[in-house]
Amino acid sequence: MSKRKKSKHSAILKRYNRQHFDKVENFTGFVVETAKQGEMVKVQTHGTLISDDPLFYTYIDQISSIFLRNILVNAIYQFLVIIHDNLTADVYYNEIPIKILMLSKRAFKKGEMVFNNDIADIKELVFENIKISDTDKLIYCFKVGWKFGLFFDLHRENNPLNIKNIQLDIGAMYRYLSFQYVYDIVDSEMNFETLVNDGWFPFIEILGSDFKEISEAYKNYPPLLERANRIIEKFDSERINKISSKWWKNTIFAEKKMIIETALNAYAQDTNEGFITCIKIIVTELEGILRFNLFNETGKGKDVHVRDLLNHILDKGKDKTGSEFSLFLPRYFLKYLETSVFAQFNIEAGGLSLSRHTSSHGVAKPEDYTKCRALQMILILDQIYFYI
Repeated sequence: MSKRKKSKHSAILKRYNRQHFDKVENFTGFVVETAKQGEMVKVQTHGTLISDDPLFYTYIDQISSIFLRNILVNAIYQFLVIIHDNLTADVYYNEIPIKILMLSKRAFKKGEMVFNNDIADIKELVFENIKISDTDKLIYCFKVGWKFGLFFDLHRENNPLNIKNIQLDIGAMYRYLSFQYVYDIVDSEMNFETLVNDGWFPFIEILGSDFKEISEAYKNYPPLLERANRIIEKFDSERINKISSKWWKNTIFAEKKMIIETALNAYAQDTNEGFITCIKIIVTELEGILRFNLFNETGKGKDVHVRDLLNHILDKGKDKTGSEFSLFLPRYFLKYLETSVFAQFNIEAGGLSLSRHTSSHGVAKPEDYTKCRALQMILILDQIYFYI
């Protein structure tokens, strides 16, 4: 390393709030059950907790009493403890240089501000300019909004610290806390079912303030239609064009541009006729996109069933983000597609909700061709774009 680089690195380190311990106890983890002296006991050496969990406070009080005893705890909003194999330790707090790797919904220029509404997914959290070795033990606590997350990995005997994995684990916890309102509603079977039955989903495009408003409506049951209409009215021609402009970078979408733009232009007419045209086009074209994507990647074109298409898009969502718990919500999106888009129909039983099949077979109810459903079709198409 050159002298110039060394001095720059030293200057960065001086800006951190850092406290060094010459000697600490060999901290291994937390006992998870009561035991008498001499009895075998279970110890949790690796874990993630959020401040909704009462156990968070049991753990954090003990950690604070050891590593933050000389610091005003009320002023702390994040801290990182690194325990070295020689039992020295370094504690960094508040101004810790971190980088969050995320997938954005739109293009950015260097230096531009990022807002929650811009985030499509959060993948990992990286500590910058802080040396972490695979022999170290690590504790990290951080704040998102008015909640905290706690991560620890404390067992090192023949078990090297996997730095990449901890970055992913912490990133997942940061993602959960940032978008807890999304996970709360999909984890509530009743609320999620009601949401899906109305054609809604935590679409990537509406993650942020739009879906937060919708999710509150479904959790607290105020007038749903009023809130939904407020969201729908935000999707004017400018926003629809901004959404669709990125689609044409994908070859399959680009080949269907003329057909898809016909649907979008029909939506922009803001008439019942326009909404019918929009839905009729998109509900069939999105299946074609899934079929071409499957064919291009696997060579399968014959004897392909809807189940094959859905399983493939599920796998695409997992592969794209590296996790089935990402904000792409692949497992839940699969259920949504099965229930809301590719649902079968039954004329005798009156099961004729608007879907790919009822629309294509001409048995969907005319009153279901609404502006809301047309917008949902556009958002489904956008979701598929992100997946493929």
